[in-house]
Amino acid sequence: MNHISSAPFGGRLTVAQAIVQATAAACPQETKASKWAVLRSISDARTRLGVSDRAVAVLHAMLSFVQGDEIKVGEVVFPSNATLSARAHGMAAPTLRRHIAQLVERGLVIRRDSPNGKRYARKGDDGTIALAFGFELTPLVVRAAELECMAAEMARDRRLLKETREKITLLRRDIAGTVGCLVNEGAAVTVRPIPPAPSRTASLTELEDLAFDLGMLKAEADKALAILIKSRNPSGNVTRTERHIQDSNPHFHESELPREKVQATGPEIKAEGRGASATAGQGSHPNEPPRIDLPTVLAACPSLRDWAAGKVRSWEDLVRAAEAVRPALGISPDAWEEAVGSMGESGAAVTVVTILQRAESIASPGGYLRSLSSRARSGQFSPGPIVVSLLRQRAKAQMAT
Repeated sequence: MNHISSAPFGGRLTVAQAIVQATAAACPQETKASKWAVLRSISDARTRLGVSDRAVAVLHAMLSFVQGDEIKVGEVVFPSNATLSARAHGMAAPTLRRHIAQLVERGLVIRRDSPNGKRYARKGDDGTIALAFGFELTPLVVRAAELECMAAEMARDRRLLKETREKITLLRRDIAGTVGCLVNEGAAVTVRPIPPAPSRTASLTELEDLAFDLGMLKAEADKALAILIKSRNPSGNVTRTERHIQDSNPHFHESELPREKVQATGPEIKAEGRGASATAGQGSHPNEPPRIDLPTVLAACPSLRDWAAGKVRSWEDLVRAAEAVRPALGISPDAWEEAVGSMGESGAAVTVVTILQRAESIASPGGYLRSLSSRARSGQFSPGPIVVSLLRQRAKAQMAT
């Protein structure tokens, strides 16, 4: 019976090496592993394993002597140092020995040394290898799953490292821009200095701590900017939406719509002066629903021109245009009927057209229209203030240009 020595030739057996050998001996004989998958996992996780890229190159040279693509339990390769050096792209002998020792210390290969320390194989009567002295690769089979998980964790850490660095860069840029704006505007605020950029060797923990600090600093800068904006625009209602509309009953100008339900049928009535503006949209009966000025709606919502089949000359044309726009906005027929029931056809059409004008800032036009319909049924909404707000925004934009 052949005896395989567990102690290396001319060296000491450590407890770690003994554990690796015992684990390899307990591995089921039918277990196999893809040699190139294992090598790829070791290459990806080499920093956690504590092996250098040159040691991975030596392991690659060892695996090149394995027949086929799979490593079997008890697989032993026995190339000489000169052959290994040649397959490791001419690595110097001292460097080769150092990296072989590193692979053994990290428990990736086991030394199976002959009595004289040489590597060779002895064949049996049937011509197959009966005994081999060299490097046993069973630890690679035993640790294949572990190495794969380790490589996946390293890939995730590298991804998190990259994403955290990107986050830090963006946070520093945003903070610098906000602070620059505050300084240029002469704001009397004090913001902590921006921390320096992290070093190239910073760990993930260090980067996450820095990102947290920068996030707190950005919150401070944003708060200071919000205070500055509020001081420059105390009313804050120039670009208000319907959620900020107060329930009031002022005397409307001719371009405004009253709070009551809009029912604009018949000819448009235009006021000639400010004194007539209070009754500009009313019918002959005091309780008759007021009428609105169609040209005012068209002036406030120029986006409608892109959707109308022809010129909008009447309220019927506006209703048809709104019905054409409705599907594109994602407003269901039920939502449209609900709006017509609570605001009338013309009122619903005006509301849909104002939604079209502000489509980029409304996440769900259908749900939004239902909400407005519900408010209109209780007398808490009319599209008039929205039309006024849109007109003011257009006038302000034209003055700026």
